[in-house]
Amino acid sequence: MKRIFIFVFVLNAFLLTAQDSTVSKIHPKLLVGIVVDQMRYDYLFRYWDKLGEGGFKKMIKEGYLFKNANYSYVPTYTAPGHASIYAGCTPSQHGVVANEWYDESFKVTRYCVADKRFNSVGTATEEGEMSPKNMLVTTIGDELKLSNNNHSKVISIALKDRSSILPGGHKADAAYWINKQGKWITSSYYMKTLPSWVESMNTSRPGKFYLGSRWEPIFPLMEYEESYSDNNDYEETHLWEDSPVFPHDYSSVTEEIGYSFVKYTPMGNTMTKDFAQKAVVKEKLGQDKYTDLLAVSFSPIDYIGHFYGPHSVEMEDAIIQLDGDLASFFNFIEKYVGNEVLYFLTADHGAVNVPRYLSDQKVPSGYFDSKACVNLINSQFKTTYGVDSIVENYSNSQLKIARNMIQKYRLNPEYIQEKIIQIIKGFSGVKEVLVIKDLKDGAYSNMAKKVVNGYFEGRSGDLYVVLKPGWIHDRVKGTTHGSGYSYDTHVPLIFMGAGVKNGSSNQMVNIKDIAPTISTLINVSFPNGTTGKPLRFE
Repeated sequence: MKRIFIFVFVLNAFLLTAQDSTVSKIHPKLLVGIVVDQMRYDYLFRYWDKLGEGGFKKMIKEGYLFKNANYSYVPTYTAPGHASIYAGCTPSQHGVVANEWYDESFKVTRYCVADKRFNSVGTATEEGEMSPKNMLVTTIGDELKLSNNNHSKVISIALKDRSSILPGGHKADAAYWINKQGKWITSSYYMKTLPSWVESMNTSRPGKFYLGSRWEPIFPLMEYEESYSDNNDYEETHLWEDSPVFPHDYSSVTEEIGYSFVKYTPMGNTMTKDFAQKAVVKEKLGQDKYTDLLAVSFSPIDYIGHFYGPHSVEMEDAIIQLDGDLASFFNFIEKYVGNEVLYFLTADHGAVNVPRYLSDQKVPSGYFDSKACVNLINSQFKTTYGVDSIVENYSNSQLKIARNMIQKYRLNPEYIQEKIIQIIKGFSGVKEVLVIKDLKDGAYSNMAKKVVNGYFEGRSGDLYVVLKPGWIHDRVKGTTHGSGYSYDTHVPLIFMGAGVKNGSSNQMVNIKDIAPTISTLINVSFPNGTTGKPLRFE
Protein backbone atom coordinates (compact mmCIF):
# COMPACT_ATOMS: atom_id res chain seq x y z
CA MET A 1 0.00 0.00 0.00
CA LYS A 2 2.85 2.36 0.88
CA ARG A 3 4.52 1.62 -2.48
CA ILE A 4 1.27 2.38 -4.32
CA PHE A 5 0.97 5.70 -2.47
CA ILE A 6 4.54 6.67 -3.35
CA PHE A 7 3.97 5.69 -6.99
CA VAL A 8 0.78 7.79 -7.22
CA PHE A 9 2.52 10.74 -5.52
CA VAL A 10 5.46 10.62 -7.95
CA LEU A 11 3.13 10.18 -10.93
CA ASN A 12 1.08 13.21 -9.92
CA ALA A 13 4.23 15.27 -9.47
CA PHE A 14 5.41 14.24 -12.93
CA LEU A 15 2.07 15.12 -14.51
CA LEU A 16 2.07 18.52 -12.86
CA THR A 17 5.52 19.33 -14.22
CA ALA A 18 4.66 17.89 -17.63
CA GLN A 19 1.47 19.86 -18.10
CA ASP A 20 1.03 21.84 -21.31
CA SER A 21 4.34 23.59 -21.86
CA THR A 22 2.68 26.53 -23.57
CA VAL A 23 0.89 27.61 -20.37
CA SER A 24 2.45 30.82 -19.05
CA LYS A 25 3.11 31.28 -15.34
CA ILE A 26 3.84 34.98 -15.90
CA HIS A 27 1.21 37.41 -17.18
CA PRO A 28 3.21 39.52 -19.66
CA LYS A 29 2.81 43.28 -19.52
CA LEU A 30 3.76 43.58 -23.16
CA LEU A 31 3.54 41.31 -26.19
CA VAL A 32 5.93 42.26 -28.99
CA GLY A 33 5.37 40.71 -32.41
CA ILE A 34 8.28 41.16 -34.83
CA VAL A 35 8.02 40.34 -38.52
CA VAL A 36 11.08 40.68 -40.74
CA ASP A 37 9.75 41.03 -44.27
CA GLN A 38 11.30 38.46 -46.67
CA MET A 39 13.70 36.97 -44.09
CA ARG A 40 14.77 33.50 -45.17
CA TYR A 41 15.49 31.00 -42.39
CA ASP A 42 19.08 30.46 -43.53
CA TYR A 43 20.01 34.11 -42.86
CA LEU A 44 20.12 33.29 -39.14
CA PHE A 45 23.05 30.94 -39.53
CA ARG A 46 24.66 32.02 -42.79
CA TYR A 47 25.66 35.30 -41.12
CA TRP A 48 25.98 33.89 -37.57
CA ASP A 49 29.64 34.76 -37.09
CA LYS A 50 29.00 38.43 -37.87
CA LEU A 51 25.98 38.81 -35.59
CA GLY A 52 26.25 40.40 -32.16
CA GLU A 53 25.11 38.83 -28.90
CA GLY A 54 22.10 41.05 -28.27
CA GLY A 55 19.90 40.53 -31.34
CA PHE A 56 19.10 37.28 -33.16
CA LYS A 57 21.59 35.34 -31.02
CA LYS A 58 19.93 36.58 -27.84
CA MET A 59 16.57 35.29 -29.04
CA ILE A 60 17.98 31.89 -29.98
CA LYS A 61 20.10 31.50 -26.82
CA GLU A 62 17.39 32.67 -24.43
CA GLY A 63 14.24 31.73 -26.33
CA TYR A 64 12.79 28.83 -28.27
CA LEU A 65 13.61 28.33 -31.95
CA PHE A 66 11.37 26.35 -34.29
CA LYS A 67 13.76 25.33 -37.06
CA ASN A 68 11.13 24.06 -39.47
CA ALA A 69 8.36 26.67 -39.58
CA ASN A 70 6.59 26.96 -42.92
CA TYR A 71 3.71 28.60 -44.73
CA SER A 72 1.07 26.20 -46.04
CA TYR A 73 -0.47 28.23 -48.86
CA VAL A 74 0.33 30.12 -52.04
CA PRO A 75 0.99 32.79 -53.07
CA THR A 76 3.50 33.66 -50.35
CA TYR A 77 3.29 37.46 -50.28
CA THR A 78 3.51 40.20 -47.66
CA ALA A 79 -0.19 40.83 -47.01
CA PRO A 80 -1.35 37.22 -46.61
CA GLY A 81 1.77 36.50 -44.56
CA HIS A 82 1.08 39.22 -42.00
CA ALA A 83 -2.61 38.33 -41.87
CA SER A 84 -1.90 34.62 -41.34
CA ILE A 85 0.60 35.28 -38.54
CA TYR A 86 -1.81 37.33 -36.47
CA ALA A 87 -5.06 35.56 -37.39
CA GLY A 88 -3.92 31.95 -37.03
CA CYS A 89 -5.34 30.78 -40.34
CA THR A 90 -4.70 30.78 -44.10
CA PRO A 91 -6.09 33.09 -46.83
CA SER A 92 -8.90 30.62 -47.51
CA GLN A 93 -10.22 31.68 -44.11
CA HIS A 94 -9.10 35.29 -43.56
CA GLY A 95 -9.60 36.39 -47.17
CA VAL A 96 -6.34 38.28 -47.73
CA VAL A 97 -5.19 36.24 -50.71
CA ALA A 98 -2.44 38.57 -51.96
CA ASN A 99 -1.18 42.15 -51.80
CA GLU A 100 -3.79 42.91 -54.42
CA TRP A 101 -6.28 40.76 -56.27
CA TYR A 102 -8.72 40.82 -59.13
CA ASP A 103 -12.32 41.29 -58.01
CA GLU A 104 -14.34 39.36 -60.56
CA SER A 105 -17.64 40.87 -59.41
CA PHE A 106 -16.59 44.43 -60.26
CA LYS A 107 -13.86 43.62 -62.81
CA VAL A 108 -11.26 45.68 -60.93
CA THR A 109 -8.01 45.08 -59.08
CA ARG A 110 -8.29 45.76 -55.35
CA TYR A 111 -5.45 46.61 -52.99
CA CYS A 112 -5.56 44.57 -49.80
CA VAL A 113 -6.04 47.47 -47.35
CA ALA A 114 -7.46 50.23 -49.57
CA ASP A 115 -10.67 51.78 -48.24
CA LYS A 116 -12.02 55.03 -49.68
CA ARG A 117 -14.47 55.37 -46.80
CA PHE A 118 -11.64 56.72 -44.66
CA ASN A 119 -9.37 59.74 -44.99
CA SER A 120 -5.62 60.12 -44.75
CA VAL A 121 -4.27 61.45 -41.48
CA GLY A 122 -0.89 63.17 -41.61
CA THR A 123 -0.80 63.64 -45.38
CA ALA A 124 -2.88 65.33 -48.08
CA THR A 125 -2.46 62.38 -50.44
CA GLU A 126 -4.51 59.18 -50.71
CA GLU A 127 -1.81 57.15 -48.94
CA GLY A 128 -3.81 56.97 -45.73
CA GLU A 129 -7.16 55.92 -47.20
CA MET A 130 -6.86 52.48 -45.69
CA SER A 131 -8.46 50.01 -43.27
CA PRO A 132 -8.39 46.28 -42.39
CA LYS A 133 -11.89 45.68 -43.82
CA ASN A 134 -10.75 42.98 -46.27
CA MET A 135 -9.51 40.76 -43.45
CA LEU A 136 -12.59 38.77 -42.49
CA VAL A 137 -11.51 37.35 -39.11
CA THR A 138 -10.12 38.61 -35.81
CA THR A 139 -6.47 38.79 -34.79
CA ILE A 140 -4.47 38.32 -31.59
CA GLY A 141 -4.85 42.02 -30.83
CA ASP A 142 -8.61 41.96 -31.42
CA GLU A 143 -9.08 39.07 -29.00
CA LEU A 144 -6.77 40.71 -26.47
CA LYS A 145 -8.88 43.87 -26.42
CA LEU A 146 -12.14 41.90 -26.37
CA SER A 147 -10.89 39.96 -23.35
CA ASN A 148 -10.71 42.98 -21.05
CA ASN A 149 -13.17 45.55 -22.37
CA ASN A 150 -10.51 47.35 -24.44
CA HIS A 151 -8.13 48.08 -21.57
CA SER A 152 -5.22 46.62 -23.56
CA LYS A 153 -3.55 48.84 -26.14
CA VAL A 154 -2.67 47.60 -29.61
CA ILE A 155 -0.17 49.60 -31.67
CA SER A 156 1.13 48.43 -35.06
CA ILE A 157 4.09 49.92 -36.94
CA ALA A 158 5.77 49.32 -40.32
CA LEU A 159 7.06 51.30 -43.27
CA LYS A 160 4.51 49.43 -45.46
CA ASP A 161 0.84 50.19 -44.91
CA ARG A 162 -0.33 46.57 -45.26
CA SER A 163 2.38 45.36 -42.87
CA SER A 164 1.05 47.70 -40.21
CA ILE A 165 -2.71 47.54 -40.80
CA LEU A 166 -3.20 43.77 -41.00
CA PRO A 167 -1.26 42.82 -37.82
CA GLY A 168 -3.17 45.49 -35.90
CA GLY A 169 -6.47 43.85 -36.75
CA HIS A 170 -9.85 45.54 -36.52
CA LYS A 171 -9.56 47.02 -33.03
CA ALA A 172 -6.04 48.48 -33.05
CA ASP A 173 -5.64 51.79 -31.24
CA ALA A 174 -3.24 52.88 -33.98
CA ALA A 175 -1.46 51.65 -37.07
CA TYR A 176 1.32 53.78 -38.56
CA TRP A 177 3.22 53.63 -41.85
CA ILE A 178 5.17 56.13 -43.98
CA ASN A 179 4.10 58.12 -47.02
CA LYS A 180 6.19 58.93 -50.10
CA GLN A 181 7.90 61.77 -48.26
CA GLY A 182 9.07 59.44 -45.52
CA LYS A 183 6.72 60.75 -42.83
CA TRP A 184 4.58 58.67 -40.50
CA ILE A 185 0.89 58.70 -41.35
CA THR A 186 -2.29 56.79 -40.54
CA SER A 187 -5.98 56.55 -41.44
CA SER A 188 -9.10 58.15 -40.01
CA TYR A 189 -10.15 54.55 -39.32
CA TYR A 190 -7.94 54.89 -36.22
CA MET A 191 -7.92 58.60 -35.33
CA LYS A 192 -8.75 62.10 -36.56
CA THR A 193 -5.33 63.68 -36.07
CA LEU A 194 -1.81 62.44 -35.44
CA PRO A 195 -0.66 62.46 -31.80
CA SER A 196 1.77 65.26 -30.99
CA TRP A 197 4.62 62.79 -30.49
CA VAL A 198 4.16 61.48 -34.05
CA GLU A 199 4.12 65.03 -35.42
CA SER A 200 7.32 65.65 -33.50
CA MET A 201 8.99 62.57 -35.01
CA ASN A 202 7.94 63.70 -38.48
CA THR A 203 9.56 67.07 -37.85
CA SER A 204 12.79 65.92 -36.22
CA ARG A 205 13.38 62.48 -37.75
CA PRO A 206 11.60 61.97 -41.09
CA GLY A 207 12.79 59.55 -43.75
CA LYS A 208 15.18 62.17 -45.13
CA PHE A 209 16.99 62.27 -41.77
CA TYR A 210 17.59 58.51 -41.76
CA LEU A 211 18.42 58.25 -45.44
CA GLY A 212 21.38 60.58 -45.08
CA SER A 213 23.74 60.65 -48.02
CA ARG A 214 25.04 57.11 -48.43
CA TRP A 215 24.93 53.47 -47.32
CA GLU A 216 28.33 52.21 -46.22
CA PRO A 217 28.95 48.54 -45.33
CA ILE A 218 29.73 47.70 -41.70
CA PHE A 219 32.76 45.56 -42.61
CA PRO A 220 35.35 45.79 -45.40
CA LEU A 221 33.88 44.27 -48.56
CA MET A 222 36.44 41.45 -48.60
CA GLU A 223 34.93 40.11 -45.35
CA TYR A 224 31.51 39.45 -46.88
CA GLU A 225 32.52 35.94 -47.85
CA GLU A 226 28.99 34.54 -47.58
CA SER A 227 27.82 36.68 -50.51
CA TYR A 228 28.62 36.94 -54.20
CA SER A 229 30.90 39.79 -55.30
CA ASP A 230 29.54 43.29 -54.91
CA ASN A 231 29.92 44.09 -58.60
CA ASN A 232 27.79 41.60 -60.53
CA ASP A 233 25.06 41.29 -63.13
CA TYR A 234 22.35 39.96 -60.80
CA GLU A 235 21.24 43.19 -59.12
CA GLU A 236 19.12 46.13 -60.15
CA THR A 237 20.62 49.63 -60.33
CA HIS A 238 19.06 52.86 -59.13
CA LEU A 239 18.61 55.54 -61.78
CA TRP A 240 21.30 57.80 -60.33
CA GLU A 241 23.89 55.04 -59.93
CA ASP A 242 26.22 53.70 -62.61
CA SER A 243 26.40 50.27 -60.96
CA PRO A 244 24.83 48.58 -57.89
CA VAL A 245 27.96 48.67 -55.71
CA PHE A 246 28.98 50.09 -52.35
CA PRO A 247 28.95 52.79 -51.21
CA HIS A 248 25.41 53.56 -52.32
CA ASP A 249 25.07 57.32 -52.79
CA TYR A 250 21.69 58.85 -51.91
CA SER A 251 22.61 62.51 -52.21
CA SER A 252 20.64 62.60 -55.48
CA VAL A 253 17.40 61.48 -53.82
CA THR A 254 14.99 64.40 -53.99
CA GLU A 255 11.54 65.18 -52.66
CA GLU A 256 10.20 64.30 -56.10
CA ILE A 257 11.75 60.82 -55.92
CA GLY A 258 10.47 60.53 -52.37
CA TYR A 259 12.28 60.07 -49.07
CA SER A 260 10.34 56.87 -48.53
CA PHE A 261 13.29 55.53 -50.51
CA VAL A 262 14.72 54.91 -47.04
CA LYS A 263 12.84 51.59 -47.24
CA TYR A 264 15.52 50.33 -49.65
CA THR A 265 18.19 50.75 -46.97
CA PRO A 266 19.03 49.39 -43.51
CA MET A 267 18.38 52.88 -42.19
CA GLY A 268 14.69 52.18 -42.75
CA ASN A 269 14.90 49.47 -40.09
CA THR A 270 16.50 51.94 -37.69
CA MET A 271 13.73 54.42 -38.45
CA THR A 272 11.13 51.74 -37.66
CA LYS A 273 12.89 50.75 -34.44
CA ASP A 274 13.19 54.33 -33.19
CA PHE A 275 9.52 55.01 -33.91
CA ALA A 276 8.48 51.81 -32.13
CA GLN A 277 10.50 52.79 -29.06
CA LYS A 278 8.93 56.23 -29.02
CA ALA A 279 5.49 54.60 -29.24
CA VAL A 280 6.24 52.41 -26.22
CA VAL A 281 7.06 55.48 -24.13
CA LYS A 282 4.41 57.89 -25.37
CA GLU A 283 1.60 55.31 -25.36
CA LYS A 284 2.78 53.92 -22.00
CA LEU A 285 2.82 50.36 -23.26
CA GLY A 286 3.43 47.66 -20.66
CA GLN A 287 2.82 50.01 -17.75
CA ASP A 288 -0.30 48.53 -16.14
CA LYS A 289 -1.86 45.15 -15.36
CA TYR A 290 -3.29 44.69 -18.86
CA THR A 291 -1.17 43.10 -21.57
CA ASP A 292 -0.49 45.47 -24.47
CA LEU A 293 0.52 44.50 -28.00
CA LEU A 294 3.21 46.17 -30.09
CA ALA A 295 3.35 44.76 -33.63
CA VAL A 296 6.48 45.79 -35.54
CA SER A 297 7.34 44.81 -39.09
CA PHE A 298 10.77 45.55 -40.57
CA SER A 299 10.04 46.16 -44.26
CA PRO A 300 13.46 47.09 -45.76
CA ILE A 301 14.78 43.52 -45.91
CA ASP A 302 12.06 42.83 -48.50
CA TYR A 303 12.94 45.83 -50.66
CA ILE A 304 16.65 45.04 -50.43
CA GLY A 305 15.99 41.40 -51.29
CA HIS A 306 13.91 42.26 -54.34
CA PHE A 307 16.50 44.72 -55.60
CA TYR A 308 19.78 42.96 -54.84
CA GLY A 309 18.93 39.32 -54.10
CA PRO A 310 19.38 36.95 -51.12
CA HIS A 311 23.10 36.34 -51.73
CA SER A 312 24.08 39.98 -52.19
CA VAL A 313 26.53 41.89 -50.03
CA GLU A 314 23.70 44.35 -49.48
CA MET A 315 21.51 41.66 -47.94
CA GLU A 316 24.28 40.41 -45.68
CA ASP A 317 25.04 43.94 -44.48
CA ALA A 318 21.34 44.72 -43.99
CA ILE A 319 20.83 41.66 -41.78
CA ILE A 320 23.91 42.56 -39.74
CA GLN A 321 22.63 46.11 -39.25
CA LEU A 322 19.12 44.86 -38.41
CA ASP A 323 20.71 42.60 -35.80
CA GLY A 324 22.17 45.71 -34.17
CA ASP A 325 18.79 47.43 -34.26
CA LEU A 326 17.16 44.43 -32.59
CA ALA A 327 19.80 44.43 -29.87
CA SER A 328 19.14 48.11 -29.21
CA PHE A 329 15.39 47.49 -29.22
CA PHE A 330 15.54 44.56 -26.78
CA ASN A 331 17.78 46.56 -24.45
CA PHE A 332 15.35 49.48 -24.53
CA ILE A 333 12.30 47.30 -23.82
CA GLU A 334 14.07 45.59 -20.93
CA LYS A 335 14.92 48.94 -19.33
CA TYR A 336 11.51 50.53 -19.88
CA VAL A 337 9.13 47.60 -19.33
CA GLY A 338 11.23 44.99 -17.53
CA ASN A 339 11.32 41.25 -18.06
CA GLU A 340 7.55 40.64 -18.15
CA VAL A 341 7.60 40.80 -21.94
CA LEU A 342 6.76 38.10 -24.47
CA TYR A 343 8.34 38.31 -27.93
CA PHE A 344 7.97 36.38 -31.13
CA LEU A 345 9.90 36.89 -34.35
CA THR A 346 9.13 35.46 -37.76
CA ALA A 347 8.88 36.44 -41.44
CA ASP A 348 5.96 36.87 -43.82
CA HIS A 349 7.69 34.80 -46.54
CA GLY A 350 11.14 33.95 -47.83
CA ALA A 351 12.67 34.49 -51.29
CA VAL A 352 14.24 32.55 -54.15
CA ASN A 353 17.83 33.15 -55.18
CA VAL A 354 18.23 35.25 -58.32
CA PRO A 355 17.59 32.75 -61.16
CA ARG A 356 20.41 34.15 -63.27
CA TYR A 357 22.79 33.55 -60.35
CA LEU A 358 21.44 30.01 -59.90
CA SER A 359 21.93 29.34 -63.60
CA ASP A 360 25.55 30.47 -63.35
CA GLN A 361 25.90 28.02 -60.45
CA LYS A 362 24.52 25.22 -62.69
CA VAL A 363 21.26 25.08 -60.76
CA PRO A 364 18.06 24.74 -62.86
CA SER A 365 16.21 28.07 -62.92
CA GLY A 366 14.70 30.62 -65.24
CA TYR A 367 12.09 33.25 -66.01
CA PHE A 368 8.49 32.71 -67.07
CA ASP A 369 7.14 35.47 -69.31
CA SER A 370 3.52 35.72 -68.16
CA LYS A 371 2.75 38.65 -70.46
CA ALA A 372 3.90 36.71 -73.52
CA CYS A 373 1.84 33.74 -72.34
CA VAL A 374 -1.35 35.77 -71.94
CA ASN A 375 -0.77 37.51 -75.27
CA LEU A 376 -0.36 34.15 -77.03
CA ILE A 377 -3.55 32.75 -75.48
CA ASN A 378 -5.57 35.81 -76.47
CA SER A 379 -4.03 35.87 -79.94
CA GLN A 380 -4.81 32.22 -80.65
CA PHE A 381 -8.38 32.53 -79.42
CA LYS A 382 -8.85 35.69 -81.48
CA THR A 383 -7.61 33.89 -84.60
CA THR A 384 -9.52 30.67 -84.01
CA TYR A 385 -12.78 31.85 -82.47
CA GLY A 386 -12.81 35.61 -82.99
CA VAL A 387 -12.84 36.06 -79.20
CA ASP A 388 -11.42 39.27 -77.77
CA SER A 389 -9.41 38.75 -74.54
CA ILE A 390 -10.39 35.27 -73.38
CA VAL A 391 -8.02 35.91 -70.45
CA GLU A 392 -9.84 38.33 -68.17
CA ASN A 393 -6.96 38.67 -65.71
CA TYR A 394 -3.58 37.16 -64.85
CA SER A 395 -2.10 37.94 -61.44
CA ASN A 396 -0.71 36.14 -58.41
CA SER A 397 0.16 33.14 -60.64
CA GLN A 398 -3.55 32.74 -61.37
CA LEU A 399 -5.50 33.10 -64.59
CA LYS A 400 -9.13 34.18 -64.71
CA ILE A 401 -11.04 33.07 -67.81
CA ALA A 402 -13.53 35.58 -69.24
CA ARG A 403 -16.82 33.79 -68.67
CA ASN A 404 -18.74 36.51 -70.49
CA MET A 405 -16.77 35.71 -73.65
CA ILE A 406 -17.53 32.00 -73.31
CA GLN A 407 -21.23 32.81 -73.03
CA LYS A 408 -21.16 35.40 -75.81
CA TYR A 409 -19.54 33.05 -78.32
CA ARG A 410 -21.32 29.95 -76.97
CA LEU A 411 -18.09 28.09 -76.34
CA ASN A 412 -17.65 24.87 -74.36
CA PRO A 413 -16.04 26.01 -71.06
CA GLU A 414 -14.27 22.69 -70.37
CA TYR A 415 -12.82 22.60 -73.89
CA ILE A 416 -11.69 26.24 -73.68
CA GLN A 417 -10.10 25.64 -70.30
CA GLU A 418 -8.17 22.64 -71.58
CA LYS A 419 -6.95 24.57 -74.63
CA ILE A 420 -5.67 27.37 -72.38
CA ILE A 421 -3.90 24.86 -70.14
CA GLN A 422 -2.14 23.30 -73.13
CA ILE A 423 -0.89 26.71 -74.31
CA ILE A 424 0.46 27.53 -70.84
CA LYS A 425 2.19 24.16 -70.55
CA GLY A 426 4.02 24.92 -73.78
CA PHE A 427 6.05 27.63 -72.02
CA SER A 428 9.42 26.86 -70.45
CA GLY A 429 9.42 26.68 -66.67
CA VAL A 430 5.82 25.55 -66.21
CA LYS A 431 5.57 22.49 -63.96
CA GLU A 432 1.80 22.11 -63.93
CA VAL A 433 -1.44 24.05 -64.29
CA LEU A 434 -4.05 23.38 -61.61
CA VAL A 435 -7.79 23.86 -62.06
CA ILE A 436 -8.58 25.39 -58.69
CA LYS A 437 -12.26 24.41 -58.49
CA ASP A 438 -11.33 20.76 -59.09
CA LEU A 439 -9.09 20.79 -56.00
CA LYS A 440 -11.95 21.21 -53.58
CA ASP A 441 -12.65 17.48 -53.38
CA GLY A 442 -10.53 14.37 -53.16
CA ALA A 443 -6.84 13.74 -52.61
CA TYR A 444 -4.26 16.05 -54.11
CA SER A 445 -0.58 16.92 -53.99
CA ASN A 446 1.16 19.03 -51.37
CA MET A 447 1.36 21.95 -53.80
CA ALA A 448 -2.34 21.63 -54.59
CA LYS A 449 -3.14 21.79 -50.87
CA LYS A 450 -1.27 25.08 -50.70
CA VAL A 451 -3.32 26.39 -53.62
CA VAL A 452 -6.54 25.40 -51.82
CA ASN A 453 -5.35 27.07 -48.59
CA GLY A 454 -4.72 30.26 -50.54
CA TYR A 455 -8.03 30.25 -52.40
CA PHE A 456 -10.90 32.60 -51.59
CA GLU A 457 -13.84 32.69 -53.99
CA GLY A 458 -14.24 36.00 -55.78
CA ARG A 459 -10.64 36.99 -55.03
CA SER A 460 -8.80 34.10 -56.72
CA GLY A 461 -8.48 32.85 -60.29
CA ASP A 462 -9.62 29.77 -62.22
CA LEU A 463 -6.21 28.28 -63.05
CA TYR A 464 -3.05 28.25 -60.95
CA VAL A 465 0.26 28.19 -62.82
CA VAL A 466 2.89 26.26 -60.86
CA LEU A 467 6.42 27.01 -62.04
CA LYS A 468 9.37 24.68 -61.62
CA PRO A 469 11.68 25.26 -58.62
CA GLY A 470 14.02 28.20 -59.20
CA TRP A 471 11.76 29.82 -61.79
CA ILE A 472 10.03 33.18 -61.28
CA HIS A 473 7.60 35.40 -63.15
CA ASP A 474 8.94 38.10 -65.44
CA ARG A 475 11.63 39.79 -63.29
CA VAL A 476 15.13 39.60 -64.85
CA LYS A 477 17.30 41.20 -62.14
CA GLY A 478 16.85 40.98 -58.41
CA THR A 479 14.41 38.41 -57.13
CA THR A 480 10.93 37.79 -55.80
CA HIS A 481 8.78 35.31 -53.86
CA GLY A 482 5.32 33.78 -53.98
CA SER A 483 5.83 30.07 -54.65
CA GLY A 484 5.11 27.09 -52.43
CA TYR A 485 8.72 25.91 -52.48
CA SER A 486 10.82 25.85 -49.32
CA TYR A 487 12.83 28.95 -50.20
CA ASP A 488 9.57 30.94 -50.02
CA THR A 489 7.76 29.04 -47.23
CA HIS A 490 10.55 28.28 -44.72
CA VAL A 491 11.06 31.17 -42.29
CA PRO A 492 12.46 31.78 -38.79
CA LEU A 493 10.15 31.38 -35.80
CA ILE A 494 11.48 32.31 -32.37
CA PHE A 495 9.65 32.92 -29.10
CA MET A 496 11.38 34.62 -26.18
CA GLY A 497 10.44 35.99 -22.78
CA ALA A 498 7.61 35.45 -20.33
CA GLY A 499 6.43 31.84 -20.25
CA VAL A 500 8.97 30.57 -22.80
CA LYS A 501 11.83 28.24 -21.95
CA ASN A 502 15.07 27.96 -23.90
CA GLY A 503 15.31 25.26 -26.53
CA SER A 504 14.68 24.34 -30.13
CA SER A 505 12.70 21.91 -32.24
CA ASN A 506 13.09 20.33 -35.68
CA GLN A 507 9.37 19.55 -35.77
CA MET A 508 7.52 20.88 -38.81
CA VAL A 509 5.19 23.64 -37.61
CA ASN A 510 2.85 25.97 -39.42
CA ILE A 511 2.83 29.76 -39.36
CA LYS A 512 -0.87 29.64 -38.53
CA ASP A 513 0.17 28.04 -35.21
CA ILE A 514 1.67 31.33 -33.96
CA ALA A 515 -1.60 33.04 -33.03
CA PRO A 516 -3.08 30.18 -30.98
CA THR A 517 0.28 29.73 -29.26
CA ILE A 518 0.36 33.39 -28.25
CA SER A 519 -3.30 33.26 -27.24
CA THR A 520 -2.52 30.34 -24.93
CA LEU A 521 0.47 32.12 -23.40
CA ILE A 522 -1.47 35.31 -22.66
CA ASN A 523 -4.69 33.47 -21.78
CA VAL A 524 -7.12 34.95 -24.31
CA SER A 525 -9.45 33.40 -26.89
CA PHE A 526 -8.04 32.23 -30.19
CA PRO A 527 -8.74 34.55 -33.15
CA ASN A 528 -12.14 33.48 -34.47
CA GLY A 529 -10.88 31.98 -37.73
CA THR A 530 -8.03 30.01 -36.17
CA THR A 531 -7.15 26.71 -37.79
CA GLY A 532 -3.68 26.43 -36.25
CA LYS A 533 -2.79 24.73 -32.98
CA PRO A 534 -0.81 25.86 -29.92
CA LEU A 535 2.87 24.90 -30.11
CA ARG A 536 4.68 23.17 -27.27
CA PHE A 537 8.10 24.23 -26.03
CA GLU A 538 9.55 20.79 -25.32
